[in-house]
Amino acid sequence: MSNANRALHAVVTELEALLRGDGENHWADWMQRVIIQLEQGDQSAPESLLRAYGGMGSFNDLALGQGYSNGHFQWRADAGELNERLDALRGRAWELARAIRDATASPR
Repeated sequence: MSNANRALHAVVTELEALLRGDGENHWADWMQRVIIQLEQGDQSAPESLLRAYGGMGSFNDLALGQGYSNGHFQWRADAGELNERLDALRGRAWELARAIRDATASPR
């Protein structure tokens, strides 16, 4: 695995753990599939990750630390910290995946 792919693997692994820790299984499962692709040397892994971004209901729209108590929406006390970490990891994963994809793209 290249250094860039190792870096992406590390970030996506952190994302998966963060997402699972908040009970966000849909996006955690997505990250797990990307991790498996990276471990198998699948060149489409960066593009698989990038497909999570953009559009309504995308990974970009996700906010962690939400919950309900007595039928009312409320933010968990640590929601700010969770979302700062999510934003940092989400941004870094995007940057790495774009760089890998762009570096391996065939010339037109």
